[in-house]
Amino acid sequence: MSLSVGLNCPACGGAIKVNEGEHVLNCQYCGSTLWAEGDAGVLTVAYKNMQDRDGVLRATEQWWRKGLKARDLRKKGRLLECYPIYLPFWSTVTRVAGWICGYEERTYQDRDGHSHTERIPKEEMVLNDYNYTNIACDPGDLGIKRLRNIGGEASFADFESIPTFESTTSKDDSVNGSKEKALQDARRDAGVPHVTFEKVTIIPKSISQIYYPVWVVRYSYGERMYMATVDGVTGNVLSGRAPGDPLYQSLAVTGGTSLGGLIAAAGLIVGAGSDDGTIMFGGVIVGLVILGVTYMFFRHGSEIIEGDFEDKKMKNPLKDIGIELGGLRI
Repeated sequence: MSLSVGLNCPACGGAIKVNEGEHVLNCQYCGSTLWAEGDAGVLTVAYKNMQDRDGVLRATEQWWRKGLKARDLRKKGRLLECYPIYLPFWSTVTRVAGWICGYEERTYQDRDGHSHTERIPKEEMVLNDYNYTNIACDPGDLGIKRLRNIGGEASFADFESIPTFESTTSKDDSVNGSKEKALQDARRDAGVPHVTFEKVTIIPKSISQIYYPVWVVRYSYGERMYMATVDGVTGNVLSGRAPGDPLYQSLAVTGGTSLGGLIAAAGLIVGAGSDDGTIMFGGVIVGLVILGVTYMFFRHGSEIIEGDFEDKKMKNPLKDIGIELGGLRI
């Protein structure tokens, strides 16, 4: 059934006819692609908790043994509490369609050894759907901001026995954030280094709210408290903080400083006897990078952090170092 609604096209002002149940439509006057949204609400899904306390503790102990965590963590770690909760997430699907035009620069040398830069025109069509999930409440110190898994058995039965965090963010904010991120990802996927013109349409196709089971494990090591979170569907560790091992820090400092210094010195010695400065420059850069990574590990290796924490130090130490030498940023 075709319904005439009291709305006008935001592009040309023409009257819009919307078929019942239709969300994506084109203006019959100017051809603009539009998104029609009613007030029927948001689809809400809750996934059944598939894990028990014993399984969660086994997953946590396995996580303790991985990586550069303290070797005696299994012996000295003391469980304080372990409980499940439901966290709300927004799940969105956003379509980006259109064209992105621009150019890329290519540098070549002619027969006389002169360098020339040529601009190569690029015109890329974009037609992709982007799926995003983001937490709909304040996660506190849990270190969870998005879902790694969006599958499971749908059920609301656990709501009576498991604490549930209420959603504190709006649907509109989630949709707007997804539109901005989708546009950024579409530009990246188009692969046009220098954009001169773009004509794209961003269409929010769907949004739903997911209540997802997460187990919280809190434990102590020495005089400090730590935590970990376990996926209530898959049983995988999602995030956590754990003590690092002093031995690993000492070995990293000793080996890293020695190796970095040797590579940098070798680059200087070999490069000094060569007309090509690439060897010298490359040796110094590699040596500095190794020294920088060593410093970051020594500084932050006393605590191993995994997950979506804002103060996650060990995720990308090179980004924190910010080495810039000769216009090259590492």
